[in-house]
Amino acid sequence: MIRKASVILLSAALLVSMVATVAGESTVGGDIGYYNVNAGISGASVYFDNDYKGETGGTDGSLLVDVYVTGTPYSTYKVEKQGYDTYSGKITQYPSAGEIIQLSATLEPQMIGGDKGYYKVVTNNVAGASVYLGSDYKGLTEDDGTLTVEVYTTGTPYTTYKVEKAGYTTYDGKITEYPAEGQIVELDATLDMVPVTAPTTAPTQSPFPVAGVFGLAALGAFLLSRRA
Repeated sequence: MIRKASVILLSAALLVSMVATVAGESTVGGDIGYYNVNAGISGASVYFDNDYKGETGGTDGSLLVDVYVTGTPYSTYKVEKQGYDTYSGKITQYPSAGEIIQLSATLEPQMIGGDKGYYKVVTNNVAGASVYLGSDYKGLTEDDGTLTVEVYTTGTPYTTYKVEKAGYTTYDGKITEYPAEGQIVELDATLDMVPVTAPTTAPTQSPFPVAGVFGLAALGAFLLSRRA
């Protein structure tokens, strides 16, 4: 009898273990979609946000990146290779299971002997804000609320910049100073939080109108006077 009970308990424990394993396998992983990064250049490093995903390859210089459709979505991507200008872009489409989203990245060869200067965009400690020079997206501000952008001193100068983030007012500024070789020019950007207005609630009405109260009072007085 004891031996039979032991066999039953062992079978039950094995069944629970198998169910737990199957349940774990169904939650870990989930459905997978894909991003195909097209750079046209082999050997370029690809990053989604700050996560390194690999290098482009093949004749078309592309990289297929798999992502979990139920995971936290990426918002930016970056492609870089020595000798080329780094390309930064935004991710605005998200694949469903088995779907492939195309992401393009144009890497321009760096100018031979081109001198470089820098713009340092300084916000009021707002991390994750998108920075644009002219209409060109340059990346997100770091944890300290700043982003340093490399520019060619001999290239066409930018004249405007913009910093934006959801939940904050957008900052637009003009560029009037241009860096020399190795120089850093600071661009200030103050982003104010957009106030959240509380929903207005209609005043609650008494379930019994005031006029009804006075009416009952008058009726009571009349009845008392009749009784008297």
